[in-house]
Amino acid sequence: GFIRVDRDYVAQAAELARAGGCKHFVLQSSRGANHHSRFLYLRVKGEVENLVQAVGFDHCTILRPAVLLCKRQESRPMEWIARQFLSVVAWVFPTAYSVPVETVARAMVAAVLQPGKGKVEVLENGAIHELGKA
Repeated sequence: GFIRVDRDYVAQAAELARAGGCKHFVLQSSRGANHHSRFLYLRVKGEVENLVQAVGFDHCTILRPAVLLCKRQESRPMEWIARQFLSVVAWVFPTAYSVPVETVARAMVAAVLQPGKGKVEVLENGAIHELGKA
């Protein structure tokens, strides 16, 4: 199910968007995304990045955030513990290991309003923080 949702559905949505005239696609991926990764999550994120780029948008922005800081409705105890720890770390190193979801959302909007140069732009966690302040 994870592969179908995080790779296949996203790639299909990109194709439909392009067919509908979309010229700039913004994809939220993950830090460490790599289609050669031995870790399923990072491999799938890398695969969907490649698939979206292959669709042929005039411009494609890929955001690779670190751990997303957000409140979830479902119970994920280990993720909750990680978020608590990273919230404290974020006080000292605000852009190193995490990013609030609101910052990612603002960066996505800013990427559309102020597209970067080149056909594909990949924004890592630090750049997401900077763009999310705009």
